[in-house]
Amino acid sequence: MSALRSAVLDWDADRIATFLVSIGAGQLAVRVADGLLAQLGAVVLFAVVLMLPWEGAKRLAERLRAE
Repeated sequence: MSALRSAVLDWDADRIATFLVSIGAGQLAVRVADGLLAQLGAVVLFAVVLMLPWEGAKRLAERLRAE
């Protein structure tokens, strides 16, 4: 049965968070920037800024679990 499952059904919390952040970054970039290159730069900036708390929480949880 596992060979028949779609890749969409195998999503974990990291992939879901990355997907949601990319959607949010894209929406923010469209609202903030005018041109295509400015929007691409804004998407990268927003994605980095929005992923930092998730990565920090994940690393903190791994450290606390290891202790």
